Amino acid sequence: MTETSSTESSPGDLLVLSRFDDAYSQLDLLPEALLPTVVTHPHGELQSRVEGVLQLRHALLLGKLPAESLAWPAVPIQQQLNKTLHQLDVPRFCRENEAVVDALLADVLLVIEEYQPSFLKTKAVLALEYQKAELNRLKEELSSRKRKRRKQPSVKISTEKLAELDALSEVNGWISVLSAEGLRVPDVWHERLSIWGELEAVFRDLQLVTSLGFDLSKGLFQSHGWLNLVKLREVLKTLPQLQDVICTIGRMKSAEGAPIVESILQAIRVSRMREREIKSPLIPMETRGVTRSDSISRMLPQEAAYLGHPVLKGLWHARRAEHALLSYAVEGTELEAVEEEQEVLSEVQRAGKKRNEERGPMIICLDTSGSMRGTPENIAKALVLECLSVSAQEKRGCYVYLFGSRNEVKELELSPNEQGLERLISFLSMSFGGGTDVEGPLQMALEKCKQTQWARADVLLVTDGEFACPDNLVSKIKRRKKSHALAVHGVLIGEHSRAMERLCDALHMFSDWLELAP
Repeated sequence: MTETSSTESSPGDLLVLSRFDDAYSQLDLLPEALLPTVVTHPHGELQSRVEGVLQLRHALLLGKLPAESLAWPAVPIQQQLNKTLHQLDVPRFCRENEAVVDALLADVLLVIEEYQPSFLKTKAVLALEYQKAELNRLKEELSSRKRKRRKQPSVKISTEKLAELDALSEVNGWISVLSAEGLRVPDVWHERLSIWGELEAVFRDLQLVTSLGFDLSKGLFQSHGWLNLVKLREVLKTLPQLQDVICTIGRMKSAEGAPIVESILQAIRVSRMREREIKSPLIPMETRGVTRSDSISRMLPQEAAYLGHPVLKGLWHARRAEHALLSYAVEGTELEAVEEEQEVLSEVQRAGKKRNEERGPMIICLDTSGSMRGTPENIAKALVLECLSVSAQEKRGCYVYLFGSRNEVKELELSPNEQGLERLISFLSMSFGGGTDVEGPLQMALEKCKQTQWARADVLLVTDGEFACPDNLVSKIKRRKKSHALAVHGVLIGEHSRAMERLCDALHMFSDWLELAP
């Protein structure tokens, strides 16, 4: 006989492989940054560990504290973790922010791993104590029996009891280890949360901060430029005049145009036909049991036996007349059209005002000459910060030209995103120096206004002194004012300036600011 070997897998082998795949399928849901740490972590079983980390990650992405019924880690760790995260007020910064959540989870996994050696030692000691106590209890229980035996049976702890004692030693082991210090998180998180909390207060809008992504690998917040944000915010609180200036930039502008179509919602009642299901025994769609009826088609076979008997046939007719034949109970559904009245909101459009009103973006020309150092520099930076805050809240553009001597102009577009914050911090960290040439940035600002996005912008000119103002520049600005309702606002940090009066529609002179400490 020749033996043949089959390469096909048996159903049992396929079932084992299927269960194996199901057990580890959740690994694909882990972010790549956490995968190695989760797989090699010493605490708990891999499957429960993966499930617990995913549950914890999901809760944090929703901005919530994780539940204490996670598949992993141990319950005492979960309780301490919730307490620590609540004290730090972490979840609100984790909402929809995968970078922060994954970085936090990586540190939490590392902390639990650091506690693992102490836990194992404590657990071993407790397990030995519990087993000794259980053996003593069993011996006392045997010795207390009144029956005499020639040979005392050996005392042995059952497998179930050993498992119970092991679980108890694990819980109490973690409680003992964590009771001394709690679940510590790296000190860097205290610093990060302090920074984010101060930034949140600066921008007034949490979404402006959390939407930045917090790319922790770039070390954006390792720079001390963010400290200027907090300091300048304090400057703004002492300068209500500065906030009034910002409110006048890009104020509502009116321009002739087609009537605005206004949409309003009006409640009206409408009749609609709706189909509903009605259960009926007259529609034999399914059998529901046994009942009594006079239906010949649904009667049970034993009732037909009565009908075929010469004597019991009369009894059958009597039972049928009384609707007492044992029959199958059937039931079905039919669709019935019914008319219903509902109250719905209908959008109605009508002609509104004949003048269009909207807020325009802001273009700031900021003097960064050497004479602006000190208090004027702080005021100028605070002004830019307030402009960014207002533009972010009102969804308006904000563009800055930093100018010094001739041909020394730096462009800076501020926006509520990561790149915008980097540019702002870089600007707040710079020092002012150089001469004063206003013509270059104003020419660039007028060219910027020709772009569709900036067509309805207002210009804010911030400087501290006198400068040359060519007639052709003044004429060009006047033409733009007449054709596109351009407004040029001026902030003069110092004494009287004739050039600023020629260029600006509204001139704000705050020489008293110079008395403020730098």
